[in-house]
Amino acid sequence: MITAYFVVSRSSNNIIRITRCESPPDDTPTIFNVPISTSSQMRYDSLYANGEDLISLQSVTWLAKANNAKPQNSCRID
Repeated sequence: MITAYFVVSRSSNNIIRITRCESPPDDTPTIFNVPISTSSQMRYDSLYANGEDLISLQSVTWLAKANNAKPQNSCRID
């Protein structure tokens, strides 16, 4: 099965490109590879279409992380 990966710069955490392959590509001292979820791909495509040229990994994955976050307990003191 072919899977898509973000190729990310270690120094800036910016996405360099998207690659598609059957197994995870090897990481190197300068880049690492992150599997892409559908929501991350859609966010990346939207940012790219709007003219963003330096897209960070965090900017395309924060929505997915927020959706999976456990709710925190809170209390109110009057």
